[in-house]
Amino acid sequence: MTSSIESTFEAAVAAKVIPGAIVVASSTDGKFKYARSFGLRSLKDVVDGTPEQLELDAVLWMGSCTKIMTAIAALQCVERGHFTLDEDVTRLLPELKDIELQVPCNGGGFELVKAKNTITMRRLLNHTSGLSYTKFGKLDLPLLERCLAPLVFEPGKGFMYGTGTDFAGLMVERVTGLTLETYIQQNVAAPLGIKRICFRPPEHPDMLARLPDVSKRILSSGELEYTADKIWPLDFKEDSGGSGAYTTIPEFQRILHSITANDGVLLTSTMVDELFRPDMDPEVVQSVKKTLENETTNNIFGGLPKGTEVSYAMGGMVVLEDLEGRRPKGTLHWGALLNIFFWMDRENGLSGIFGSQVFPAGDTKCLGLFAEFESGVYEAYRSIVEDR
Repeated sequence: MTSSIESTFEAAVAAKVIPGAIVVASSTDGKFKYARSFGLRSLKDVVDGTPEQLELDAVLWMGSCTKIMTAIAALQCVERGHFTLDEDVTRLLPELKDIELQVPCNGGGFELVKAKNTITMRRLLNHTSGLSYTKFGKLDLPLLERCLAPLVFEPGKGFMYGTGTDFAGLMVERVTGLTLETYIQQNVAAPLGIKRICFRPPEHPDMLARLPDVSKRILSSGELEYTADKIWPLDFKEDSGGSGAYTTIPEFQRILHSITANDGVLLTSTMVDELFRPDMDPEVVQSVKKTLENETTNNIFGGLPKGTEVSYAMGGMVVLEDLEGRRPKGTLHWGALLNIFFWMDRENGLSGIFGSQVFPAGDTKCLGLFAEFESGVYEAYRSIVEDR
């Protein structure tokens, strides 16, 4: 039933379409579970003549897949009464109190004015706060200096993928007195029996030893090459709620499975609903759709078929229509810079993740394999259900 998945990935590795990948999926009714690794952990090994297989328990930099873990942590704090979803966050983030709004001038250029609307946790998580990734490339700067830039729109009045989840993680730290790494380890990982989640692999030698190397796609030829660049600093000094976590793909899948099952281990049913609920004004939804008109951006955001109706929730992007042979309306998905992509389908109880460490983001070959993996999962699951 999963032979099509295996043949697809084995062929892709043999043809050097990808160096390797880890794919995991499961159904909440327990009827379907799939976990396989394919290919090599490093293209450098091929050059050296000592290729090693990519193991299922390899530790990957999860990039923006960190955001779903931070969102869960933040919603747990809401449940525990630390703050609400819709209060002004400056009670806990006074650094945002005087942040200004960038508006165009009649004669060209921009001027800075005081924003009228408040930034809330909901707006931080669904990227409607007005915060952007303006300075995000300067990773040597502290979080507050790196992420404090003028708002690009009034909070709640637009969509801009940005640093909101980093500020959400900082709020979690301030109300709990824990680092985000420790909080996630104790409150997201431990309840699910997850042993390997961290933000700085050098502090965890067993995890550091399991890191595969990054492969870079040469855009002119489409070929892959080894790169020593880890893209994200291994010893990043702060716990970035938007980008900083490392874990294994099977262990991350436990989080996806738990949320999809709505099993109450991590969040109450009410908060799971909030995680999936695209709570945006119609004009903001149009802003999301306009963002996806750019092909490169659309690929980075998951490579949906052109024109797919979407919105954005606190947990990620939500499709508002069925994708034929794949996920149905209401499914949440997101991904990461090094071409990791996941989905959570509550209607069918299916979730899954494609994991690689290929750069740059939105790689069309990785996206194609992710789509084939997702389709293969639905085909295999339908066969099981129909046979019974």
